[in-house]
Amino acid sequence: MGEKSTVRREVLEKLKEKLGEKVATNEEVLMLYSRDYWPLALLKETKGEELPRPLAVVWPESTEEVTEIVRLLNEYGVPFVPYAGGSGVIGGTICEGCVVIDVKRMNKILSFSEKDAVVTVESGVLLRRLEEYLNERKYTLRHVPQSYPEAAIGGLVATMSTGQFSTKYGGIEEMVLDLEAVTPEGKIIPFRRNFVPRAATGPDLKRFFIGSEGQLGIITKVALKVYPLPEYQWKRAYAFPSFLHALEAMRELMLKGVVPAVARIYDRDDSAARFHDARDILHLIFEENVDELLKAKVTVAQKVVERHGGIDVGEEYVEKWLKNRFDVISELKKLVVPLDLWFETIETSALWSNLPRVYEKFKKEVKAVPGVYAVLAHASHFYTTGACIYFTLTYDAREEVYWKMWERAVQVLLENGATISHHHGVGLLRSKWVGEEIGESLTYLKKIKEAWDPKKLCNPGKWLG
Repeated sequence: MGEKSTVRREVLEKLKEKLGEKVATNEEVLMLYSRDYWPLALLKETKGEELPRPLAVVWPESTEEVTEIVRLLNEYGVPFVPYAGGSGVIGGTICEGCVVIDVKRMNKILSFSEKDAVVTVESGVLLRRLEEYLNERKYTLRHVPQSYPEAAIGGLVATMSTGQFSTKYGGIEEMVLDLEAVTPEGKIIPFRRNFVPRAATGPDLKRFFIGSEGQLGIITKVALKVYPLPEYQWKRAYAFPSFLHALEAMRELMLKGVVPAVARIYDRDDSAARFHDARDILHLIFEENVDELLKAKVTVAQKVVERHGGIDVGEEYVEKWLKNRFDVISELKKLVVPLDLWFETIETSALWSNLPRVYEKFKKEVKAVPGVYAVLAHASHFYTTGACIYFTLTYDAREEVYWKMWERAVQVLLENGATISHHHGVGLLRSKWVGEEIGESLTYLKKIKEAWDPKKLCNPGKWLG
């Protein structure tokens, strides 16, 4: 115990020598960095339970400083965890005794090519700031996750984020052209010699960082594809005879290539809570840079929607969602805390043939878990092959109910052809089940982790070990 304390003290002294005021060890800062937005961690905090504390927080301002920090921590065998916006919901940054390496001071927009539609940024750039920068130049990343107000680019890439406009523009993995990263041993994996639209020069090593959740290194720079800011937009909501009727309408639209920028199907329980209208409601937003193309898509979309029983209910619900879409957690807390309830969100995806069964069994079987109060659902990301369903749950504010709810949820998803995570990731939350989904692949991923991080210092204790 004494030896460990001595090592930690020496490391902190060395960090302060190198970084000065860019190191914090005071209790207030450590408490702030002890969690992300994992609802279970928030619940524990609300009940007065102390969460695991990091050893220190550091704020490097360059890739070179990141490498110096990581090499020093390797020398002393002290674990560390990369940190960007801290807006995850899976406990991905919780790491007792780790040094938190927060990249938010690495926040430069390095270059923007309008001709090539490419922007290059440091990983700590806030998504909101980057979007404002691009909008001023009539461009957009069009990546708008729930965490938009506080998310940073490095964290979005590391967690394989997707956003509200993903049906048209894709997830973050489809926007990344290239990235720079620091390995767990403190070496730099640089950008390619040239940015190109696509290359077939072997497997892309850096793709391992997308979705790695900070376990394979620290992303320091990212080159991203961007799009012209749409000039024309159309939005409408439709009420359907059932959630499944609305899914069928979306399936036809996707397979016909009439792809909306945003599509969201709220089941009647979710619609009643959000819009005080207990019907299954589809929101559609189409946007284009050519008015004639927009009008053609809208014409086809309206015919498809009506053929599946959709009734036009105007723009009001879409506008309300656009106005309040980033306030979900705060609004949920206001509703559930006075009732001694808590909340969770479980997102999944499945093929079209499996979606109806996933939806119906999840609603029925997870709701039947003792202590679960409500299960709401909406579909929010669509593909030619299927869609994502996002469940919002309220339950008695007790940890034992939480884990029983999750055990049943995972069982229902895996048994009915769905994934245990569409875009939130694994973290501490889903680590015990990830092997059930990906099987022997987990063994090979752990081998990569062992090769890159032999001392197991980079965000340890998560699903890669």
